[in-house]
Amino acid sequence: MFARYSSSIARSAQLRRFQSTLVLAEHSNEVLNPVTASAVTAAKRLGGDVTVLVAGTKVGSVAEAAAKLDGVAKVLVAEGDVFKGLLAESVTPLVLATQNQFKFTHIVAGASAFGKAVLPRIAAKLDVSPVSDIIDIKSADTFVRTIYAGE
Repeated sequence: MFARYSSSIARSAQLRRFQSTLVLAEHSNEVLNPVTASAVTAAKRLGGDVTVLVAGTKVGSVAEAAAKLDGVAKVLVAEGDVFKGLLAESVTPLVLATQNQFKFTHIVAGASAFGKAVLPRIAAKLDVSPVSDIIDIKSADTFVRTIYAGE
């Protein structure tokens, strides 16, 4: 009886070693938005390495700030005029290409207008369901979210 469970527990522990999370950085091309730090904190709770993707124009200082966040293992930078304004239409192909190259187990963005615009697009292209507006992370596949929103 326990052999059946022990193999799934061992498999779960092995998978946890390979977990990695991509955090989509929000910024004003000069300053990292605090919602990105919150997203990194959430990503750390998922386990594994945390990588931050910074896209925009002249984002060197933003990338440096992202690298200083606690728990960030790597910062990827994509600079170009196409990313000006962080529009979901331009960021989505970048995130998909990044996902194809690095095979992240989770992609995280802050609960902001940007995050709510880009994550559903990415999820649709990857044929997965987005998990939005979470308030707690219990494990890599268990999340808590509110039932009712608004007043």
